[in-house]
Amino acid sequence: MERPHDDGSATRLTDLVGILGLAGIALGTVLLGSGDLGFDRVAAITALFAWLPVTLPGVALVLVWAAVELAAGVVLARAIRGRPFDGLDEAILGGFVLLVVKDVLALGLLAGFGQFSQPVLIGIDVGILVLGAFGFRPILGPGAIPAIDAGTPFGALLVAAWAAPVLLMIASPVVPFLDVLPNHVAPAEHLRTFGSLGSLTDTQSPIYGPSRIFLGYTALLGTITTGAGLPAGQALSAFILPSTLLTAIAIWRLATALGGRGMAPWALLTFAMTTSMARLGDARATVVVLPLVAWSLAVLAERMAAEPLPPVRRSGRQLLPDGVVLGLGLGAAMLLHPVIGFLAALTVLGCVLAVPARARDIGVPGLVTGALVALPQAATMIGLSLPPGALVVSVVLGVAAGLAVEAFPAIRATAVLAGRAAAVVLALLAVLAAGPIIRAAVAGAAPLLGTIEVTIVAAVVAGVLRASAARSLVLWAALGAGFGVAALTQLVPEEGSGLLGEALRFELPKTLHYWVPVFAALLAAGGLEALLRADRLPVVVRGVGLAAFVGTAALPLRSTPIDAFYLGEHRLSETFSIAMRWVQTGFWKGFPDSRYVVDGPRQEILDAVRAEIEAGRIGPDTPILHVAASFQQWRAVPLGVFDGVTETDVTNDAVVSIHTVGGRLRPMAELGALLSGGAYPYVLLEPSPGELPPDLRDRILAAGYTPIFANGQGELFARGG
Repeated sequence: MERPHDDGSATRLTDLVGILGLAGIALGTVLLGSGDLGFDRVAAITALFAWLPVTLPGVALVLVWAAVELAAGVVLARAIRGRPFDGLDEAILGGFVLLVVKDVLALGLLAGFGQFSQPVLIGIDVGILVLGAFGFRPILGPGAIPAIDAGTPFGALLVAAWAAPVLLMIASPVVPFLDVLPNHVAPAEHLRTFGSLGSLTDTQSPIYGPSRIFLGYTALLGTITTGAGLPAGQALSAFILPSTLLTAIAIWRLATALGGRGMAPWALLTFAMTTSMARLGDARATVVVLPLVAWSLAVLAERMAAEPLPPVRRSGRQLLPDGVVLGLGLGAAMLLHPVIGFLAALTVLGCVLAVPARARDIGVPGLVTGALVALPQAATMIGLSLPPGALVVSVVLGVAAGLAVEAFPAIRATAVLAGRAAAVVLALLAVLAAGPIIRAAVAGAAPLLGTIEVTIVAAVVAGVLRASAARSLVLWAALGAGFGVAALTQLVPEEGSGLLGEALRFELPKTLHYWVPVFAALLAAGGLEALLRADRLPVVVRGVGLAAFVGTAALPLRSTPIDAFYLGEHRLSETFSIAMRWVQTGFWKGFPDSRYVVDGPRQEILDAVRAEIEAGRIGPDTPILHVAASFQQWRAVPLGVFDGVTETDVTNDAVVSIHTVGGRLRPMAELGALLSGGAYPYVLLEPSPGELPPDLRDRILAAGYTPIFANGQGELFARGG
């Protein structure tokens, strides 16, 4: 960590905190033992080293390709900016924003024509890098690289606190989390396999439908998977390392913008207790989006805090004004994860309406640009089928609209007046319905507050000591957006609202666990840094306070134990122990293979389907009918996930719920019609004696299908042979 100038007491206290934190993590793992959250040290370390030779080549390949991608993004950001970056963190995060925009444009331009391929993607990045080498130097300005002293006890504590996802990655040849497979792996594998996308609403796994598609994530991880040339499950697992590094940089940058450089190391510590940190080990969209959100809000916070307020940049060297670039960041965030991105946009809107003199000139163009860039995501989620080229059109329209808003101040002023008028109307309506709204606010906030107990204590300290972060409008607007959405979800009626209402009541509150705790952690970090620097307090008082916090944060001392999938505040030793337990056993315990998900016979079926793909007989739009006792991925071979094909499952347990909204889970009673309709060139049968009718094979043969592969797990048929 960077050591700000002090009288020596702050340095001694941070060293003490580091030592206590490290001891707390070590002791905490001992207290957890080898129980539900613990691990066997010898077995876990043995597994870690045993799997390192297996996963390291893929990790290295993805890290190199991600670095190339990021470098291309930095060049694009530098070209738009028109001048060198003032800080390395600013360059990296600004580059990540443009990297996502670039990949979205590539998906829109290439996938519709079947040209989303490794050579083309590599050629694009090489071309951008060559352009940067000749036209946009230097990238970094003087003093952009900060002096970081990581060789301290506190630095070692941060490394230990952030090590869990990387350790889990080493022992995970397939990205380790259940819902990531159909939601994230399948689309990336489809792009790697076929280089094509017929429609933005296309899905591969039968479990998830258009409402679960994240176009920005598909573009980003599809590019990583295709460029690295690795199976998507392996590539996404390897992406845990770049994602963790980007998130750490993002938290550092946002904390610096909200409360100053001294707060940033503490933010890394408090963030390590959040649900987002616990989920860094599966590279899900809710955490991959955080660097985009952090960059956007940091840009807004720095703009609002500047004295004097800088003018809107329209220099000849800068290709796009700051507001439009902010809009690209917000739009990319909404494409990558619509709920998290929407909360970021809502935060910007709150700041614009609260202090238009400081936020209007950058915020209004940003919101307009971001909204238009994200339009294809909204259309996809409601099931409106658009061609991939719509992504390109939306980016162009977003930039054009943002430039128009930048060019006419009257538009910005009118937008603020309209927004404030709407806010007044909503406030009046809220007064009229005060009772239900207050009850909804309490009901929505209670689950969130109940899972950040330790963080809240430090956040209160921030308020008492008047920490810089506690005076940040951006931070409070972000928290207000989170708690406001939590209240609105409670106003959705439980009866008569269907699957949409059920999803709003379940999915949105769950997603808020990836939003509210992050900003509560930033506020808590401000409180800890303020306590460290509170010279009016005796050193002993400051030391006891900091030691009490870090001890509670590190040790697994709870009235009620948590489980490994807990949505809420984690102690540092819990996060570490959970990861190491999965390192020891493999995350996919209970599946056919605890590391690879599928076992040998199931892999043979996947290979047989892959052979048909390579022979050109299965294309990107070829549907496959899959008959099995259950659609669950620990029983049925997940064709869509590991081969990227479009499958429809006929099973005994076909259900329609918010967790199975793909529309391609069909009951066994429909099998006859599906076989006779002629829509499926291929059928996979996984017989299950005692669970499935014994005549299924005969019915498939009678429908005109011929077996082309069989083993003890299943049989693959092709129509007409």
